[in-house]
Amino acid sequence: MAIRKILLYIALIISSTLFAQKDSISVKKEKAFAIVPLITSTPLMGVGFGLTTSYLYQGDKSQASKSQLNAGGQYTTTESYSVFATNNLWLRDNKFRLVTMLSYSGINNEFEEDGDNVEYNINTTLFSQLQMMRVYKNVYAGIPLLYKRITYKPNNEFGEDFIQKNGIENERTGGFGLAGTYDSRKNKYYPTNSLFITTRWDIYPEWLGAVQDYNKVIINARGYIDGFSREDVLAMQLYGEYASYFAPDAGLPAISGKSILRGFPQGQLKARYMTGGQAEYRYTIGQSRFRAVGFFGLVNLAGGSYGDGVNSRDDDGWYNAVGLGARYKLQQITGVDIRLDFVRTSLDDYAVYLKLNQAF
Repeated sequence: MAIRKILLYIALIISSTLFAQKDSISVKKEKAFAIVPLITSTPLMGVGFGLTTSYLYQGDKSQASKSQLNAGGQYTTTESYSVFATNNLWLRDNKFRLVTMLSYSGINNEFEEDGDNVEYNINTTLFSQLQMMRVYKNVYAGIPLLYKRITYKPNNEFGEDFIQKNGIENERTGGFGLAGTYDSRKNKYYPTNSLFITTRWDIYPEWLGAVQDYNKVIINARGYIDGFSREDVLAMQLYGEYASYFAPDAGLPAISGKSILRGFPQGQLKARYMTGGQAEYRYTIGQSRFRAVGFFGLVNLAGGSYGDGVNSRDDDGWYNAVGLGARYKLQQITGVDIRLDFVRTSLDDYAVYLKLNQAF
C-alpha cells in the first residue's frame, strides 16, 4: 500500500504540473510534439514508470485528419518492461487509413491462485499493419496483417504448474484477415456526436506457423453523444471478441484496458468468448483544459478454453470495473488528452493509470 500511495502522490504532482500550464498560451501555437509520463499500478505487474510521446503531423497535402506517431516505453517494479510504437496515418482527405503497431515486452506475471503464488515470464513481440480504404461515404474496408512471437518461462514451481495445467505453449504465428468500419468521427482523437463501428476477422493458418488453424472475430462499436452540456461527452462502447475452438492460450480473448475494461491486467482472465460494454462521462470544467470523468464497464467470459482436458482455464463469468479520472487537453486543436484513471475491479483490485489518449 505504501508504494501505491507514493505512486498516487507522484501521479498527482505530475498531473498538477501539467494542468498548471497557463491557458493564455494560444491554441494556434499548439506544439506538434509532446512528451508525457507513463505511470501504471496494477496488482499483476506492480508499479510502472516510463515515457510516451505524441507527434502530430499531416500525412499529405490534403485535408486529411492529423496523423499521430505514438512511441514510448515502461519499466515496472516486477522487473517487467515494454517498448512500443504506433503510427495512425490518414491520407487523401481521409480516403485511406494505415495503422501500424510494433511492440516488444518482457512481463513477469505475479498473482495468487488457489493460495499459491504463481510467477512466470511472458516475452512478446507483436506487429500489425491495418490498411483501410473508404469505399462509400463513412464506410471503410481493409486487410489486417499480423505477426506475434510469444514465449513463456516459469519463474517458480507454481508458475510452471500454471503453464502446464493451462496447456500454454510458445507461439510464433503470422496472420491476415478482413476488416470493415463505419466511421463518422470528425475529430478522431476526441470524438463528439458520432459513431465508430468496426468488425474484424483475423485468421491464423498452420502454413503461417499456427499449431492448428484458428481464427477470431472482433466487434467494436463506439458511440459519442452530447452530455448535459455541449462541452460534455457521453462515450459508450460495446465490444465482442470470439475465438474458434483451437485458439491457443495467447489467442484467447482477454479482459484488459486494451480491449474493454481498465484495471484487469492483460492475460490474467481469458475465455473463448468475451462480450461486454462500458460507458464514460467526460465533463469539461469551465473554460479550462481540465476534464473530469466517471466510468463503468461490465464483461462476460464464456466458452471456457479449447480442448477437453487440455486447457483447464475456468474464468467464465461476469466481471466489472468502475472508476474516476481526470483529463488534460494536451494538444487542443487535435483533441489529444492525458488521462489519469483510478479503477476498482470486481476482484477488489485497484489500479492507477497515467496515459495518453482516450481509453476508447
